[in-house]
Amino acid sequence: MGSMFAVLGLVMAFTYAYTVNRAGMRQNTLVNEANAIGTAFRRADLTAEPSRSELKQLLLNYAQTRVFTTDMNNNQENFEQAIARTLAAQSKLWPATIRMVQSSTAGPKELSIVYAINEVLDIYVNRFRGTYDRLPGVALLMLIFIAAASLSVAGFNAGLSGNINRWRITTFTIVLVVVLLIIVDFDIPQRGFIGVNQGALEDVIAEMRVSVSRSE
Repeated sequence: MGSMFAVLGLVMAFTYAYTVNRAGMRQNTLVNEANAIGTAFRRADLTAEPSRSELKQLLLNYAQTRVFTTDMNNNQENFEQAIARTLAAQSKLWPATIRMVQSSTAGPKELSIVYAINEVLDIYVNRFRGTYDRLPGVALLMLIFIAAASLSVAGFNAGLSGNINRWRITTFTIVLVVVLLIIVDFDIPQRGFIGVNQGALEDVIAEMRVSVSRSE
């Protein structure tokens, strides 16, 4: 029984660390995306009209599609529609950047805008990949199997000894189930209770809206 619990503790520690690490990476990627969009939006001021207003409006439109609500996350169809809106808004950014370069002499200012827009496009892939970077199913099944086997062995040994402490076994079972649920929740950011905080992106969008409204 001691060996079973040792294996259970080891596997739980590895899986918990894995899911928590992935959750942290998803949060960092969102912050990096917010910074990239904000940087591109500010650098758009370096170019002349009409490219300036066009780029800023397109970046605002794109940023707004990068915020995923609870309704989008909890419904696969809504999530897919949100991704489609993101791709539609994203597809307009690079053509607008090309028009900006072609309409003026490509100098350092224009190149800095191109680099910033390119960073916005690249980081989309990182965030999208992080959404589906989950704990392998076989690892989760192994964890559940070891937990169930450990509880079975503990109950069997308690029955043989005639010293069944129901309060202790119940408490251990509840704690074990809670930890397993937390691991699973960390592993499904779209539908779990522990989601990615989108405050950084929402703050950037609010600043962009103010800037666009002032320029109108």
